[in-house]
Amino acid sequence: MGILLSPGPVPLLDEISQAQTKDMITHRSKAMTELYGDLVSRLKGYFNCEEAYVLTGSGALGLETLTLNLCKKEDTVVCFPNGDFGNKQVLTVKVHSNAIVHEIEDGKGWNLERTKEAIDSSEADVLSMVYNETSLGVTNHIKEICTYAKSKGMLTIIDGISAWPGTKLDMKEFNVDAFVTGSQKGTAAPPGMALLGLSADAVEKFSSRDYIPSYYADLRRHKKRFEKDKQTPNTPGVTLFWALQKAFDVIDKTGGLDSCIARHAETAAHVRARLGELGLPIIAEPGFESNTVTGFICPKGILAADVKSKLNSEYGIKIVGARGAFKESGLRIAHMGNFKTEDIDTALDAIEKLTR
Repeated sequence: MGILLSPGPVPLLDEISQAQTKDMITHRSKAMTELYGDLVSRLKGYFNCEEAYVLTGSGALGLETLTLNLCKKEDTVVCFPNGDFGNKQVLTVKVHSNAIVHEIEDGKGWNLERTKEAIDSSEADVLSMVYNETSLGVTNHIKEICTYAKSKGMLTIIDGISAWPGTKLDMKEFNVDAFVTGSQKGTAAPPGMALLGLSADAVEKFSSRDYIPSYYADLRRHKKRFEKDKQTPNTPGVTLFWALQKAFDVIDKTGGLDSCIARHAETAAHVRARLGELGLPIIAEPGFESNTVTGFICPKGILAADVKSKLNSEYGIKIVGARGAFKESGLRIAHMGNFKTEDIDTALDAIEKLTR
C-alpha cells in the first residue's frame, strides 16, 4: 500500500472505512433523521455557528454554495488570493458576483496589516478568502481580517477546506459568517462531502432572498427540510455520512478539537525543524506556516518532480508538488488527519537521501 502523505484525500482508519459497509437505509427514515441530526448538531458545536449542513459533493461545491447564497449579482466581494485555491475562489465569486482582487507574492500570507487599506477602500459587501492555502502551505490570519471586515459591515466567507480541524476555528470568535471544509482533509473521512457552517447574519441573508441561482445548492431548501425532519432535501451519500459520523467519533474520543489542533501543530513544527536541518527552505514565510501541509524547496539542480517520482518508485511514499512560482522547485508533505508520526519520519528520511 505504501505511505500516502497527500493533502487530501488522506488515509482512512479501518473503523472509518468500514462504517460505510452497514446495511443501506432510505434517506426518508428515522435512522436517517438520527444520523443527519447528529452530524449537524456536532458540526454546530465544532464550528460554534448558528446553522450547519453537510452537502454531498466536493469542497468546491460547498464553497460555491456559500457564495451563490450570500453574494448577489450586484454585490461587491473583496478577495485576497495567495495561491491556486485562492484563485479558484476568485473564479467562483466572479460567476455569481463582482470581485475586487488583491494579490500577493507566492509564499506570502495575508494579515490585517496587509489587507486593511484594501478593505477600507473596497466598500465591499462581502469578504471572501482562503484560510489555509493548500497549494503552498500558507495559513492566512483570518481572525483579525474577518473581525475588521465585520466591523465595516461585510459578510465574511472562508474556505477552510484544508485547515479544519487541524487549525483553530471558532466562527463567532473569528467573526466568520460562512465556512466550508472538505471531508477528505483533516477530518479524515472519505471524499465527497462539504461541511458548511453559517452565522446568524448569513442565515438571515440567504433566508430573506427571493431568488437564489441554484436548485440543489439553495440553502433555503436545506434549511426548510432540516427544520421539518432533520433530513436533506435530496438523496445524500448515506454511506459517506456514516463514515463522517465515525470520523467525528474518532476526533471526540482522542481528546476533541483542542487535542487535534495540538497534534497537527506539533507535527508541523517537527516537519519544519527537520527540513531546516536538511537545508530545505520552507515556502511559507515565517508566521504564516500551515499546521496541515508544509511546502519546501528542493536544492538547486534537483528537480522536485524527480524527488517526488523516486519517493514513490523507490520508497512507496506519495507526496505532491507545490504550485505557482514553486511548481518546478517545490514539494508538499501533508500532516493532516489520522496520520502516523512514524510515516512522516520515514518520508523525511527518504527526502534526506534524495536531496543530498
